[in-house]
Amino acid sequence: MKKLVISATITPLFEDGSLDKAGLKKIFDRNIAHGVDGIFILGSMGEWGSFSDDFKEDFVAECSQIIGKRAKLLVGINATSLPLALENMKRYSKYEFDSYVFMLPARTSALDPVKSILTVLDAADRPVYYYHCPPNNGIDLSLDQFARIMAHPNLAGIKNSSSNMWLRRELLKMRAERGFKTLLLEGQEWAVDEALIVGNDGMVCGMGALASKVMVNLAKAVDAGNIAEAVRLQNVFIDVFHGVYGIGLGNVWNGQKYALMKLGLCSSAYTIAQEMDSLTDAAKARIEKALVDLKAELD
Repeated sequence: MKKLVISATITPLFEDGSLDKAGLKKIFDRNIAHGVDGIFILGSMGEWGSFSDDFKEDFVAECSQIIGKRAKLLVGINATSLPLALENMKRYSKYEFDSYVFMLPARTSALDPVKSILTVLDAADRPVYYYHCPPNNGIDLSLDQFARIMAHPNLAGIKNSSSNMWLRRELLKMRAERGFKTLLLEGQEWAVDEALIVGNDGMVCGMGALASKVMVNLAKAVDAGNIAEAVRLQNVFIDVFHGVYGIGLGNVWNGQKYALMKLGLCSSAYTIAQEMDSLTDAAKARIEKALVDLKAELD
């Protein structure tokens, strides 16, 4: 089975906070030309918590129009509560795209996490991916809880960003034993090669807007059984991270946007989710050097 490559994209902005529609199209066109299977919008990298409801709905409409049928479009419905996530689902349902992506809200209530996920799955008019990210929301699930949601026909897949190697292997084993059809997608960029090699169906990575070519080639290497090349490309992927984000991840949002801006793919490095003064002259020089050093791998 072909390994899936999905870019968890940034949201390009002008410095006044409005959407850079031309930049959005350039980024998507480049990602699709590199061969990505899908694009995930309004995730953590997409700054979902930073925008108004109207901005997000307009963004969904714009992305749907730009992508069309050229790639799958996954739309995040994340919100600070379950009712608000369901409201997002209802607002976006009028647009053409493939799937919703749902992450449980951070622990601000005593709601049962499985009941919340099943409520979303029951209400969905199209497939749903569950975004499992305990480092973000502090919510972990047991294997029995995973089994309950994986049995639901509307669950298309799980984006596993837990950095838990044990969980990855246990989910693969449980799926095989119980006959579940849920796709298992790696969300931890440092572990894509090993995840795909042991059987995960693909990746959903937040560096996808910039490093889509690396991601696609890594997946192709695993598909071809060329493990040495997959490991080499994984190390390139980490080099991209170190160069663009910094080893301490000090420029996660504005670093990638600055790199895309330097490549002429968007108009600004502006982000709402991060202080812009963290993009120092030293950080800019580091990012620019990475773009030169890794040019052949990135484009």
